[in-house]
Amino acid sequence: MIGPKRKPQEFGFSANDFHLIVNDVSETVKAYSYDGKLLWELPCLARGQYGENEWRWAQSDTPPGLYLLGDVYRDLENADSVPAHVKKSYGWITFDMGDLEGNEDGNNRAGICLHGGGSACGWPGAWEPYQTLYPTYGCVRMHNADLTNSVLPLYEKGRVFLSVYQES
Repeated sequence: MIGPKRKPQEFGFSANDFHLIVNDVSETVKAYSYDGKLLWELPCLARGQYGENEWRWAQSDTPPGLYLLGDVYRDLENADSVPAHVKKSYGWITFDMGDLEGNEDGNNRAGICLHGGGSACGWPGAWEPYQTLYPTYGCVRMHNADLTNSVLPLYEKGRVFLSVYQES
């Protein structure tokens, strides 16, 4: 496995912060508290449209590395004003993933997010609480309900770091 070169502690990881660890091989994400307690483990994909080990290409796997969740887009709360193609692609909620190691720029990538949805699910399938997890164009995808019920509460309490591990 290949993953981050740096740790959340290098960026001021503190008592109100959380660490999500995405493993593309097991297709899971685990959430840990500041003191290392496992909070939950859920299904997750960091898989793109191309073959494995190809995170250096656009529309491929999420580049391995350390990220910090940034802006949040709460499309479920604003459903009437969100275009249908956005709802299908990104689901109920989207978090920007701030690259802390230069993996986006270093691999000619930009705009990587953590989101739900899935255009391949069709409509209204992409808006279901537990939609099929189809590969993305390089983002990390979780179930709509898991993002809302598990990730969002952590985000609202403190910073959320996200480590992505890929096949080496």
